[in-house]
Parts: sequence; C-alpha cells; structure tokens
Amino acid sequence: MSHLLIIRNRTYIVFLLFLMFCGCRSSEKGSVASSSADRYRRAPLVEVSAERLQQEGRLVDAVALTESGHQAEALALYSRLASEDASCAAAWYGMSQLLLQRGWTDSARACARRAVALHDDNIWYVLALAQAEEMSGDAAGLAEAWERAVALRPEVAQYHFALAEAYAQGGKADRAVAALNRLEDRVGVTEEVSLAKQRIWIAAGKEEKAMKEVEKLAEALPQERRYNAILAEMYMQQGQYKKAKRYYDRIVAAHPDDPYIHIQLAEYYKATGRPADADSAMVKAFSIDGLDTRSKLQVLTQFYTTEEFYTTRRATTFRLAEMALRDCRDSADYGAFYGHVLLLQGRHDEAVRWIECALAKDSSQYDVWELLLVTLDAKGDTTGYLADRARRAMALFPMQTLPCFLLARDAVIHKRYEEALAPLRQAMKWGFDKGHLEAECQALMGEACYRTGRYDEAWRAFEACLALLPDEAGTLNNYAWYLAEQHTELEKAERLSRHAIELEPDNANSLDTYGWILHLLGRDGEALKYLRKAVHLDPQSETLQRHLKEVEP
Repeated sequence: MSHLLIIRNRTYIVFLLFLMFCGCRSSEKGSVASSSADRYRRAPLVEVSAERLQQEGRLVDAVALTESGHQAEALALYSRLASEDASCAAAWYGMSQLLLQRGWTDSARACARRAVALHDDNIWYVLALAQAEEMSGDAAGLAEAWERAVALRPEVAQYHFALAEAYAQGGKADRAVAALNRLEDRVGVTEEVSLAKQRIWIAAGKEEKAMKEVEKLAEALPQERRYNAILAEMYMQQGQYKKAKRYYDRIVAAHPDDPYIHIQLAEYYKATGRPADADSAMVKAFSIDGLDTRSKLQVLTQFYTTEEFYTTRRATTFRLAEMALRDCRDSADYGAFYGHVLLLQGRHDEAVRWIECALAKDSSQYDVWELLLVTLDAKGDTTGYLADRARRAMALFPMQTLPCFLLARDAVIHKRYEEALAPLRQAMKWGFDKGHLEAECQALMGEACYRTGRYDEAWRAFEACLALLPDEAGTLNNYAWYLAEQHTELEKAERLSRHAIELEPDNANSLDTYGWILHLLGRDGEALKYLRKAVHLDPQSETLQRHLKEVEP
C-alpha cells in the first residue's frame, strides 16, 4: 500500500494529530510560514519524505490502538518510534499519557518533559506535563508547568488559577497571589480572583492581607452587600468589633429591610456584652418580612443558649417564638416546640392544642407524648382526658414509666384500686430509667395493694418507696396509718408517724395519725396534744373531731 493511500484513508486522524502534536520535529520542517499579508494565499506544496509519511502513519496506528483499548501495543509502538527518532515529540507525549494511566508517574513525567523540551509551544504537551507533575506530588515542577501554560495561553483564566494553586501547595503564598494578580491585570477586579487570593492569604496565616483583598472587592463592587458581610464576619472572628460594626452599619444603611443583617447585628451586640441591644435587633429581624417560620425558629434556637432561652432571656425568647409562629397557628411541624414554650408560660390549653397537632402528624415520638402528659398534669385535668392519653401512650410505649404512673394514679384517685395494679406492675417489669418515678410508683403500689387486701405486698412496696425517699412525708403517714389500722407493728408505726410530723409539723392529717397511734399504744395523755392541734388546724374534719372525742376523758 502506498503512503498516499495511507494518508487518504486516515485523513481525520492525521488532522487530529496535527492539532494536538504539531507533528514530529525533524531536520525537515516541511512547512512554509505565512504572514498577515499572504494569509489567504495558497501555500506552496512541499515534498514530504517517505520516512516522514511512514512515521506519521505509525503514529496514526498508535492512536488507533489506544482508542480501541490496546494500550500495551500502543505503548510499544510509541516506544519504538521514540527510539528510532528521539525528536518525535508526539511519541513521547503518547507514551506519557499511557504510562500515566498505568500509574507509572515518574516515567510518565520524564516522557512529558521530553515532549515539552521538543515542542515547548504545544499546549497539549504542557498540560500533560502538568498532569504528570501533579500526580507525582512535585509542587515546584507543577508550578513550572503551569507557568508554561500561562505563557502560551494567557487568556485562559483557569490556567492562572491552577498556577496559583500550585504555588500555594508549595507554600509560596506570595507567588500564588502574584499569579492571580497577573490575571487581575487582564480582567479587572472580580469576585472569583479576589476571593481566591483571600483564601490563599488566610491559609498562609496572613489575615490582614486577606482582609485587604475583600476590601478591594467591596470598593470595586459597592452594590454587593455580601462583601461587606464577609468583612464584618472576618473582623468579628478576630475580635475587632469596631471594624466589624462599620461594615454592618454600611449594610444596614443600604439594606434596612434585610432581616439577616439585623440578626448579624444581634450577634455583634451579644459578642460585645450588650444583650438588651441583641434582643432588640432580633425583634427587628423577626418583624421584617423575608424570614419564614422555619428559618426564624432555627435562628432563635441557635442564637440563644438553652439557659438563655428558658431562663435568663425568656421574656424575649418567648416573644420571638410567638412572632415566629404568628402566621402558622396550626402547623404540626412546630407543635412540640411551641407547646413547650406555652407550658412554661402556664398557657396549658393552648399548649395542649399545639402538642396534639404535632401528634396528629407523627405519633411515633415518645418525647412529644411525654410533653402532652406533663402539660395535662400541670393543667390539673379532671375530665379523664389525661388518663385516656396516658393509656394510649402506654400502649405505644410499654417500656416508659410516666404513662404507667399517671394511669395508675388516676385509678387510685378514683378508688379503682384493682385497675391501678396492671400499669404499676408493667412499670415494675420494665424497670426505671435512673430511678425515674420508681419511689412514686412504689407508693402507689402500696396504696393499691393495701386497698385490695394485699397487705404483705403493700408493706414491701412502702418499704421500697421509703428506701428511695426516706423523707416522703405522705408515704410515712399512710404507711403508719395502715399499720395502725391493722393493729400491727405499732411501735414501728409510731416511729414512721413521728418522722412525718417532724417533716410537716402543721399537717393536720399527720398530727391526727400520730395522736391516734399514741392512743392505740395507751399513751392518751400524749395523744391529746396532737389530736387537739389537728382539730385546731382543720376544724371542719369530722374524722379528726371523732378521734379527739374518743380519746378525751
């Protein structure tokens, strides 16, 4: 097959090679330079040697082998070409690409350097060298490669950025910024260039120079508020609050209806020890349209600490919560949060509505159920609704103590003692998290067992309660009275009752219990003092009056 036929069949590949490789340099240049005067003149035909045509045909073969997945054969062919003609830059370039794919970084870099040395004006070779230098981790070599790329194509902004990054990786911040300055000289002050320089200076620990870059950007583009915001934030981080305030004031002057600048001002006031001004700035921000409810609540819970939110700044935080939720009264997304806020303000009916709204959307969160039960308990619900919701919560979360306790307590209050035992035993079965409500459940168990005739169980339950809470006056009194009713262990009952009145000396029921136990012990003289005091404290009680009459001579 003749060389002419080879070229005719592979015209498109040769054209690609011409663009990327600019041919192989040899002693035969094979081209005629054209000037601007004869740009459109047909170049004269130049005779090409058979050897040159054969070489370029083999280059085409190597490219075809690479594209068809035969990299090993392609690499061998490139290697033979380079061995036969060391000035064939395309062969060195082709080898560098294939070697790089195989992870042979050092060899790839050596080949790319040979290609660039032969054709230092070929941007593809230079980019291949940059890739090899980067993979080798040679910051100096990488910077040198990108310097070549910038020199060849100064109009390509990305090459300037890559050069700056290479210098920055090598710890040469000044050179990195100088590279970006050259780009800035071509395109003017831009956000991308200025912020890139800012990042380089910050990484180098030169915050002042970083500031100056953003300041230059803010002066060049005064209509952009975010540059002033960046400066203010940077000065805040450095503790230079006066400088930060200057930029905040600029933004407020230009954008007074931007809620976010007032939030930033609140942060400034908080950092400078002016909590009242911080609160005012937050109220201002929440008064401006532009923040949705979710954003307001996120800001609110992040700006104030838990102590500030619920204690030291609660007047403001609760007001801000009210402002945030003003336009979404029925939103389930915020029901639990706002219900808690309302509970702390004693607004129980509103709190219940909000919490129920949250549960209607998602009933799988026990914390929300517990919040509802606590709210209903604080409200003093007497309608049975608390018991109903406790029963539902206990069915959903059988291992939780509070629903069991509240359901049992409701049953005891309404003298359904047998009914109280099941939830109490369920609580005992699953145990108590860090003792939460354990003593209270034991006290209820003692009451329910005693009222259903399970005396031994009752005594064990009371003992368990007092082991946890030895100064629980109500349990001391009840346990003592029940022992007295059963005429058992009266000496122990006297000790328990005496302790109760020591804790609550003006509790009429406890005084009556102690006086009656003294009477049962045959100590009527002592008993009268306590029984009379009990009647004095509660003269309307028929039980207390009857006990006194029975003991009086």
